[in-house]
Amino acid sequence: MSFLKKNKKLLITLSLIAIVGFGTYSYVFQKPQEVSEIKPSFEGSSKEFITQNGTNISEWNSKIIQITGTISTINDEGVVIDENVFCQFSENQNLNTLKENQTITIKGMVIGYDDLLNELKLNQCTLKK
Repeated sequence: MSFLKKNKKLLITLSLIAIVGFGTYSYVFQKPQEVSEIKPSFEGSSKEFITQNGTNISEWNSKIIQITGTISTINDEGVVIDENVFCQFSENQNLNTLKENQTITIKGMVIGYDDLLNELKLNQCTLKK
């Protein structure tokens, strides 16, 4: 008898283990979805979002929102919109074109509310055209 006939079950078992192992590896180590690709849970003005939710933002943590507002402050870390939303941008964003009192639309992930500064914090923000 040939090697294949003797070890048929062993070869099938090893093949199945390899296929399941590769599938599991591909699933576990898949690239996370970019914030810019995710459909936002809220779209509207920053003032509208704050009015609807107040300081109770815990249910919005890790959710994506898209808000429009006027830039109050620009610094190296990001921008403040309507004096109550801090947006930290992704690394590939060019903030040199932004100016204070400019109206912008951004999309980002809610990471919490800062009671001390009275600001909603957004992370991984991207500018929307």
